[in-house]
Amino acid sequence: MKLDRYSSVPLYAQLRELILERIQDGVYGPGEKIPSEMDFCKELDLSRPTVRQAVAELVADGVLEIHKGKGTFVAGEAERIMIPHFTALSFSFLNLNSYENIGLKSIKLLESDKEMDAIFQLPDNQGYPGYWLAEWPLTIDNQTMGNCQSYVPVQLFPDLGQAISAGKRMIDIKSNKYAYLPQKGSLNLVARPARNKEASILDLPRRSYILAMEGPLFARSGHVCEVLRIILRPDLIGVEIN
Repeated sequence: MKLDRYSSVPLYAQLRELILERIQDGVYGPGEKIPSEMDFCKELDLSRPTVRQAVAELVADGVLEIHKGKGTFVAGEAERIMIPHFTALSFSFLNLNSYENIGLKSIKLLESDKEMDAIFQLPDNQGYPGYWLAEWPLTIDNQTMGNCQSYVPVQLFPDLGQAISAGKRMIDIKSNKYAYLPQKGSLNLVARPARNKEASILDLPRRSYILAMEGPLFARSGHVCEVLRIILRPDLIGVEIN
């Protein structure tokens, strides 16, 4: 990548992308020192304020780290927490033994919509009562590494929201409902840039890549009983897929 002085993109933004490109190409490795402001100025014929702004943005994004008295370094790779034997049921809300101490947010009642009805394979215009949304963060040592969303049909668990609000135990909520609990599932896994809300939830810079998983879980009858949407920070967490 070369800097284009005739481009409408500011030079500091071009330099920012150049530094990112060099990091991705391995020119500057994790934990390595990058050239000084003066070095960039001489190499690329730039002013110090231009270089300083580009570096400051990368520091704010967590890509670079300033070590006082030593210089600016590429941030080291964080040690990932592994989720062993990951399957489609690993984050199933209905398969939890307890929802205590997971940071569960207030259960929401969502109206039926065409997108979710299609995933649950429900016919159109049947007046279905909607879905419960259970959402909770995946945290380790007070750091958010992911976020889980579970959608459960109201018609299968009509009192789920009220039962959880009342502090009812999960074993009691699932009593006599075992035919409706997930037995298998199919999740689609993609790596993609985080949306603004997702970046905020995971405390990531905009445009950072995340692992996103989404798909249905099936009961013994073969009917969809739960839909999961999961986002994970790939810099902090890894999955060992079965």
